[in-house]
Amino acid sequence: MRRVSARQTRPAAARGLVIRDQPIEEAQFVVVDVETTGMSPVDDRITEIAMMKVQNGALVDEFSTLVNPLRTIPAFITSMTGIDNVMVHDAPTAREVVPFIAEFLEGAVFVAHNSEFDWGFVRHTAKRERGIDLNNPRLCTVRLSHKILPHLPSKSLGPVAQFLQIQIPERHRASGDAYATSLVLVKYLSYLHNQLGLRTVGEVLDFQGRRRTYA
Repeated sequence: MRRVSARQTRPAAARGLVIRDQPIEEAQFVVVDVETTGMSPVDDRITEIAMMKVQNGALVDEFSTLVNPLRTIPAFITSMTGIDNVMVHDAPTAREVVPFIAEFLEGAVFVAHNSEFDWGFVRHTAKRERGIDLNNPRLCTVRLSHKILPHLPSKSLGPVAQFLQIQIPERHRASGDAYATSLVLVKYLSYLHNQLGLRTVGEVLDFQGRRRTYA
C-alpha cells in the first residue's frame, strides 16, 4: 500500500460547496476503481482499490493497494480479476486503508467509470469501518460518454478507451482501469472546456445530468 501523509481534514459538506465554484483547471479530480468480492456494497467487500489524482490535465498523484476482505474471494471473481485469496492474505484490511482513502479524496471530485458502483463501495466501506461520512461531488465517465459519444454502441471502459485510442494496462485490475479512466477524463474535460465552453466544476457536474447529447 502506498501511503500518503496525514493531515487535518475539513468537513466533507464544506469541501463540496467550495469545489463547485472552482475552475476546471484548478480542481482536483480523483479517479477511483475498486475490485470487489461481488456486486453489493453492503454485503460484499473491496479486494483492491486504485485512485489517480488528476489536476490541470495531468496525473499528479496516485494511491493503490490490495485489500484483505477477511473473507473468501469467489472463484468467478478470481477468474475475472486475477485476484485470489493468497494475493490478499498479507494485504491491509479495509479498516487500515480507509483513513488513507478519505485523506486522498479530501477536497476532490470523485470520478469513476460507472461511479455509482465504485462510490457505493467506497462510501459504505468508509462508514462501516471508520464511521466516516464521505460526501464528495461525483462525476461519472459513463454518463459523460453518453453525452459526448452518443454514437458509440457500448459505453463500457473497453470500447470507450479503444475509441479514444487509450491503452488499458491491465483490464479488470484497479490500477489499470483507474489509469485508463483518468486518461478518458482528461480528454473529456478538455472537450467540455475547449469545445463547449464549460469553465467550472459545477458546470461539468450539471452537464452530466443533462438530457441533450452532443456528437
